Amino acid sequence: MLNFIKKIGSLFRLHNKNKQAVRSGSVAGRGEQPAFTSRSAVQDHKRSGLVSRIWARFQRAARRKELKRSPAVAKNRVRGLVVPLCFLVGIVLVAFVAYGPLVNAVSDMPFFKIREIMITGCRQTTPTLIRELAGVRYQTSLLTLRPTHIEAILRAHPWVSEAVVKRDWPGVLVISIKEYVAEALIAIEASGRKQFFYLDKSGTAFAPVEPGQDMDFPIITGLDVKGDDGQGRPNAAGTKAGGSGKGERKAMIRESLALLKLVKQNNPNLPVQNLSEIHLDQDTGMTLYLADYPFPIYFGKGEVRTKYSRLKRVLEVLYKETEQGMTIADVVYIRMDYLENKVLVAHSGSG
Repeated sequence: MLNFIKKIGSLFRLHNKNKQAVRSGSVAGRGEQPAFTSRSAVQDHKRSGLVSRIWARFQRAARRKELKRSPAVAKNRVRGLVVPLCFLVGIVLVAFVAYGPLVNAVSDMPFFKIREIMITGCRQTTPTLIRELAGVRYQTSLLTLRPTHIEAILRAHPWVSEAVVKRDWPGVLVISIKEYVAEALIAIEASGRKQFFYLDKSGTAFAPVEPGQDMDFPIITGLDVKGDDGQGRPNAAGTKAGGSGKGERKAMIRESLALLKLVKQNNPNLPVQNLSEIHLDQDTGMTLYLADYPFPIYFGKGEVRTKYSRLKRVLEVLYKETEQGMTIADVVYIRMDYLENKVLVAHSGSG
């Protein structure tokens, strides 16, 4: 940059010399133009004129930068910003103060009153119950509703897993809920006593079984389940008094639910209605009990699908009278975990 300025300065000095030479020539000739001007002198004159214009622009730009850095200009700019900023703050304050009265005034308009309440997803619950829990009445203004607050109230119901509340302007309220689906019953110790709870496919014990409710589900027992999940619901994967870890408990419950999913295929020899109980034990794993016959079926741990297929074939044979005359009524127990790829069927005639 410094070299550039020096070059411009040298050219500017050359321009001044040329002007002086031209001026002196005119004076010497008493105002008469010279008869002959060299070509190089003309080019130097044009070049010096261009350089002078560039130099003048450069000086004007430098002066503008100097003015921008001056305190007076900066102060004027700050003053210019203060007025719009104060105006904006005033508008925000006025809007904040007037918000409440404005909303109250608009909410009283009949145009925003609730004229229809749509509730979907009810199976165990009813639309009337959901409407009462939500605390919503007809002719209530949609503007004053808090959908998130209503959703939290609805999710507190034992059978409600999800709830979505939407406003369909100008006068319709839409409530959509999703309920838990019971897969089994599980015995849980809650409030100092054992009680049956409904269990869904993810292993969540969500609602206690009340008198008169449906209990036609397989029952999962064992492991002395205690406590809750931190949200007021019982924790089916809590810690066993005596050392069973939370991870192992979850794994055993997952295996029992995987077995229930296979049994729901309703094989003629092992329908889901005939599966009465699944007892879980830390050491022996799963033990099954049928509704028709009291003998235990020691299912063990792991290989749920393989053992289920073998059990179907074993029961198919036992339900038919064999040549030796042994039937399922003679069975004392069945061990699915006897040996690798072996099933042991003990019966009363085997001693």
